[in-house]
Amino acid sequence: MATNEFNIRRVAFGNAVYPPTTIGSDSSGATSLALIGAYIPKGAIVTGIRFFPYSQTDEASFLNAVVNVYCGGQALGTNNRKASEALIDAKAGTMAVAAGSGYVSVGGPLYLYFGASADRTGISGDCDVYVDYLYCADRDAA
Repeated sequence: MATNEFNIRRVAFGNAVYPPTTIGSDSSGATSLALIGAYIPKGAIVTGIRFFPYSQTDEASFLNAVVNVYCGGQALGTNNRKASEALIDAKAGTMAVAAGSGYVSVGGPLYLYFGASADRTGISGDCDVYVDYLYCADRDAA
């Protein structure tokens, strides 16, 4: 049995800027923004998701829009987190990890995903996103 000499708890960090033209007022579509520099490897187990938004403008307009974090096409968080609750200016927000233990089946860059809403007019700001995960590169060598 191999031993792990390194701490396997890690945090992927990225920031997304969403100007009003990116989010838009269209209720028919969703918007996905890359979290620059945030990456999670295949085989990681997500243990937590946190948001810290800055300089929000009119976050109440998110209404019933949902927010999530994706790695490729895989949702890492639950699908029912309201953006108007998770992304409140200068307050840390959290999101529950998706059912199924949060196992990342395909590694890759992270994206902040905004679902459709009745109105997103005037929303702007930026948000730091922290995704806590467990990963051991030596796993397959054991």
